[in-house]
Amino acid sequence: MPRSLLNLGPRLRPLFFCAYLVAQLSIVAHAQKSPDLLFGFQMFNASSQLKISLFRQVRRRGRTRLIPIRDGTWVFKDRSGTEHTYRWQDRIRNGNLRNLDQFVHAAYGLRAQLFRLEAAVHDFAQHLPGDSETEAVIAEVDTLENGREGEHVRIQADRK
Repeated sequence: MPRSLLNLGPRLRPLFFCAYLVAQLSIVAHAQKSPDLLFGFQMFNASSQLKISLFRQVRRRGRTRLIPIRDGTWVFKDRSGTEHTYRWQDRIRNGNLRNLDQFVHAAYGLRAQLFRLEAAVHDFAQHLPGDSETEAVIAEVDTLENGREGEHVRIQADRK
């Protein structure tokens, strides 16, 4: 009679248990070190907030300037002079990251949201169709950690 994979013999059971325990402990240890706490569920996450303000870095008349992106939208001209409108909300789907210039809850903690925001800003900067003027996209982030003023974070994504 063939033995089932789930019916381990008395010699293999302790070995399987040890391997399973080591795997679970390594997942827990890794979760606490990852920026987005993947596999690291915390029943009561911090009550932190962040406010994202977006800017475009452009070069005009030989000077680098920061131009605010109001409401996540701006109009630009491509090389042929045709005007186009581009919106942050068209590319970014994460609800908390879509809201600009207002404090929103930092889901899964401040570190996790900043990690996701950095990925979003880099993705956004790499997908600007026809915008030859923008050299970089910059997110200026004000944070509140558990009701207290936190650090100011600047995330810059240069276009390549």
